[in-house]
Amino acid sequence: MPQPSTASDDMVWSRGKGSQPRSSVNVPRRRGTERDVSAMKFMRRVLFGGLALALLASGEIFSGAPPPARPAGPLARFSAEQRARLLAGEAVFEYRQTGAGQGHGQATILINAPLETCFTIFSALDRQCQYFPRKTKSEIVKREGNKILLHNEFDFYLARIEYYSLYTVDPRRHRFDFELDQSYPHNVDESAGYFQFEAVDERRTLFTYAATKLDVGVAVPDFIKSYLTSRDLPALAVNVKKRIESGGKWTDK
Repeated sequence: MPQPSTASDDMVWSRGKGSQPRSSVNVPRRRGTERDVSAMKFMRRVLFGGLALALLASGEIFSGAPPPARPAGPLARFSAEQRARLLAGEAVFEYRQTGAGQGHGQATILINAPLETCFTIFSALDRQCQYFPRKTKSEIVKREGNKILLHNEFDFYLARIEYYSLYTVDPRRHRFDFELDQSYPHNVDESAGYFQFEAVDERRTLFTYAATKLDVGVAVPDFIKSYLTSRDLPALAVNVKKRIESGGKWTDK
C-alpha cells in the first residue's frame, strides 16, 4: 500500500492515471536580485528624466517650435554678444592674431543699405576728408585701371601727418586695399589695410575696416597705440555707416 505523504516529502502525486510528479518544494525568492532590478529601473528613470530636463534647458526640446537657426553669412563668424551689438548699430572692435606676436586691429559695423549702394558711395575716395575722423585732405593724384593714388593729410593730436596711399579696388569682392607709397613724400613709417563690404541680405551690408600696418613714426608707448587703435577704428566705421545711410550727404566737418 502507498504510504501517506508527509511534510518532508519532496514530491506529491497528482490525481489521475499517468500523471507526472509535480514539485511541491517552495523555492525561496531571490530578494536581493529583485531589489537590484528595482534599483536599476529607478536609476534609468532618473537618468532619462535628467537628460530630458537638460535638453529642455539647452533648447533642444520645444513644444512645436524648432530651435533658433544659427545665423548664416558674414554674421556667423561673430559671437552672440557681438551680433547683438552689430544689430544694435554699434561698431565691434577686434584684434586678429596673424602670427607669433603679430596681429592687427579691425572694426566692423552693420550698414542699413544694399551692398552695391555702399560700394558706390565709398568709391568716392576723394571725399573721405568730409567724414573720416581728423582727415583734412583726400586728393586723387592719378588713376590707372583699378589702382588709385590718394594724397592724404590728417591732423593727428597737434601734428600734421601727410602721405600717399596706393589703393587697389576690387569691385568683384567689394574691397579696397591700401598701402603706403614710399616713393612720395611721407612722414609716417607704415600705413596699410583694407576696407571690406559684405552683403548680409538685400538691405544690409557688413563693413570692416582693418589697419594691418600702422606706424605714425612718433615715439608712443604700445599701450597708448593700442588704446588709440581700439578707439579710432570703430569711430571711422561709425562715420562710414552715417555717410552711407544718409545717401552720401552726412559729414562730420
